[in-house]
Amino acid sequence: MARMVKPGALSPLYSHLNEHSLVDLSSIRTKLKGSASHFSYPNVTLKRPRNASILPVIRAQTSAEYIPDSKFYKVEAIVRPWRVQKVSSALLKMGIRGVTVSDVRGFGSQGGSTERQGGSEFSEDNFVAKVKMEIVVCKDQVEAVIDKIIEEARTGEIGDGKIFLVPVSDVIRIRTGERGEKAERMTGGRSDRLSSA
Repeated sequence: MARMVKPGALSPLYSHLNEHSLVDLSSIRTKLKGSASHFSYPNVTLKRPRNASILPVIRAQTSAEYIPDSKFYKVEAIVRPWRVQKVSSALLKMGIRGVTVSDVRGFGSQGGSTERQGGSEFSEDNFVAKVKMEIVVCKDQVEAVIDKIIEEARTGEIGDGKIFLVPVSDVIRIRTGERGEKAERMTGGRSDRLSSA
């Protein structure tokens, strides 16, 4: 026997459904089997207009200058393999000493088309070989690092790559257990150069 549960009588577990406009609360039913201690999961029916997407609508921040607030950021740059040496040398010259490099494959606006290097074109499959460079820096170093990567990695052709900025909640040095700015700083790095000037 099934009973209808009133929206106000929902347990705290399902109380968030009251606020969601796509949920039809009249369709949530709890089935009693034998005793009150055995409940099944509720059946939820979504209300949506015909021809509407099932996926949720996600809106980006309205400000073009929006950066999530964090002390540290990971700059992930997907660049052409033959530009890595130029980018890493430029980062080293500006005092960025910690860079992680990974070989990756994929496609973007280039669509997996052929890659040009040294005047010749090549393609093995639909994925193009790229290199992902990951750099964790303090908030005040982010724009300088991004500008330097763009300056050194740009060729002006499709396939130059992308840069992603990810907030990092903390940095921990494994050897010493230091956290935060002490763990992020490297002797002779950009922070030391700026503080000694």
